[in-house]
Amino acid sequence: MQKKFCCLGAEMMLLLFLTACAFPFQKTEQKEIQEYQPREHIRVGCMIAEEYDAFTEQLSFMAEKLLPDYQSSGDTAEEVWKEICSSPQAENLTFEGEQFYNMDTMNSHQLESVFFNCEAFDLLLVFGTSAGVWLTQNADEFSFDYMVFASADPISAGIVQSETQRYNSHSFAHVDSGRIRRQIELAYEMSKFHCIGVVYEDSDAAYSYSGIQQLEELSGQYGFDIHRCYVKEPENAEDYERYYQELKNAYHSLLPYIDALYITTGMIEDEKLPWLLEEVHQAGIITIAETSESQVEYGALMHITMSDAMEEGQFAAKTIQDYMNGIPIDQLEQVFLITPHISLNEDTIEKTNAVVPMRIYLIADKVYQGEEHEE
Repeated sequence: MQKKFCCLGAEMMLLLFLTACAFPFQKTEQKEIQEYQPREHIRVGCMIAEEYDAFTEQLSFMAEKLLPDYQSSGDTAEEVWKEICSSPQAENLTFEGEQFYNMDTMNSHQLESVFFNCEAFDLLLVFGTSAGVWLTQNADEFSFDYMVFASADPISAGIVQSETQRYNSHSFAHVDSGRIRRQIELAYEMSKFHCIGVVYEDSDAAYSYSGIQQLEELSGQYGFDIHRCYVKEPENAEDYERYYQELKNAYHSLLPYIDALYITTGMIEDEKLPWLLEEVHQAGIITIAETSESQVEYGALMHITMSDAMEEGQFAAKTIQDYMNGIPIDQLEQVFLITPHISLNEDTIEKTNAVVPMRIYLIADKVYQGEEHEE
């Protein structure tokens, strides 16, 4: 089945350019910082939804911006946190070494025991959708401020009401409402698919971070169909074998009905993609990676940046600095747009017999070649 790629119109090129150049947080930079009284001292804790490379990288880049002497060598978010806490601290900012929490390893009783009426820190840095949702749902039980980063869509997840409105007065969330729409819109402009498949866990959190709401909205706008399957995400390391087999079976079940596949879950280890996508590529189906460019390196056909750890880490650092300078947390600018980048896998393009116009290659930021990651 040959997939024809349509030329990218001038309008889309302009959209990408404007998006890449737009940085709404400039509004915060224009605030009269001196009108606020800087906070005397801030004790900081950290909470992650689960162990995930993107959280680790963003936390590390944030620290590089805030702490001049910080150097990272940690492989996990917890290791990076320990490095941050052992580095020379800012005068009015202390990262608390014992205040690191992984929600994935805690039950409801443990979460309530730690966070309800907690006085161990003043500000909690939060990475991931499910952690942000839990804190927002239980915000009446604590008085510390919290900032949510690395959530694909905090509005649809129920972490904040909108780009400017919160559900409470002591919360913040990084919002880039267009990040998933940009992926789907550009993929559609390039391939004009008719039926797109998607596999995700049947939960509210997965519905949000998999971008299903945006996919459904664009389905109505452009007229393509959505075929979906549900697979429960792995609960622990021993559960991955079950997860991967069910995921591969789900992809197989979608093949007769789709001409594009949206790879949404961040739980997939990159090295598993060649095996997971083998039948998909043989069927000539376009594969769009949601979570990271590395999935293109391992076999997905294309990716349009949804997250950038360096940009998001630097934005997190700037937000914390504004908070240190006294800006109330519910007045901090939440909107920050990630610069979109396009990556392609030439080997996958050849496997699927996709025809990509030269202009697409010319605007792509990265084109992966070869089969070094094939199993």
